[in-house]
Amino acid sequence: MRIPGVPGGSEPSFRTRDCRWMGLDLLVMETHGIVVEGGWDLSLHVVKGTVQVARWVVQEPVERETDALIERVVLCLRERGVILQADHVSAILTAYAQVVAMLDILEINELGV
Repeated sequence: MRIPGVPGGSEPSFRTRDCRWMGLDLLVMETHGIVVEGGWDLSLHVVKGTVQVARWVVQEPVERETDALIERVVLCLRERGVILQADHVSAILTAYAQVVAMLDILEINELGV
């Protein structure tokens, strides 16, 4: 299943320790599951768009504390017509980080597989 995200957003692939390649959509589905378990009723589209924007933001040549990162993601999403509260973004990014750690991601291919 292809999940629509931010137009022009990257669709990287991730290599796990056991040498499996996974697309962003699979990581987003795992992230979404954790977000839903946490009591947040957010769509797959919102989760994917938030992850895509956050991946752009962390590539900016600026060091940010967690709160500043979340606020920047909130503003970038708002510029794209997606209105989310900071606690929603925080929940999504925390869940995404858990998925990346749980899957033991070793490599990211920005061009996909």
